[in-house]
Formats: sequence, C-alpha cells, structure tokens
Amino acid sequence: MDEALYEDKLSVVFEDPSAARETLDRVREFVRDHPTVYCGTHTPQGYENLEAKRIMDLDNPPKTVLADVDFSQAEQTGKYVCSVCRYVYDPAENDGVAFEDLPDDWKCPRCKRPKSAFNPA
Repeated sequence: MDEALYEDKLSVVFEDPSAARETLDRVREFVRDHPTVYCGTHTPQGYENLEAKRIMDLDNPPKTVLADVDFSQAEQTGKYVCSVCRYVYDPAENDGVAFEDLPDDWKCPRCKRPKSAFNPA
C-alpha cells in the first residue's frame, strides 16, 4: 500500500477499479491535508515509521537502498530478526540469553509474533 500511495497507482488486488481509484485518491488527499504516520501491514517499515513518528511526504518518498552483501561467507551472529516487524533479538542486549534458549511461548516484544517468525541474522 505504501508504494501505491507514493506512486499513485492501484494495487493489483481490487474488484472495482473505479472504487479503488476513488479510495486511493481520497487517502492521498487525506495524507496531504493531515500529518500522517503510515503503518503499513505488509512491510516492516510500519513499526519503524510508528516508532520514529515518521510523517508521510507523498512528494518525497523514502529511498530504500539494499546493500550488495555476499552472504556466502557470513558468520552467525547469534542475533535473530523478526520477519514481520524486523525487530532484532540480540543476546548481548538480553543478559546473554541465546535465542534458542528462550521459552517456546516467547513472543516478539514489538509485534507479538511467535519465535517461529524469526530468522537468524
């Protein structure tokens, strides 16, 4: 949705194109007229935007740059990243408790997803 808002284009999922266009136009008008923090549900930036109180600026979309990283030689860090909100669990910040040693019912402190939503960093 954030890409649709910034690029003023309809997403690929809609049943009524004219209603979808009208809705997008109304949302974009609202965002222009009212300071709005966008909390997207399909991107990790939703949580980051909320925590930073980042106001949307439709004329200046954020630039996302992904570095070229060679993961073939990467060493495990002991850190785990939530696949939903991108929260990083770092044992060094949690009394040295390894992610694997957390209880099975442990949940992400940010989005409340289970351990299964985490991947090694």
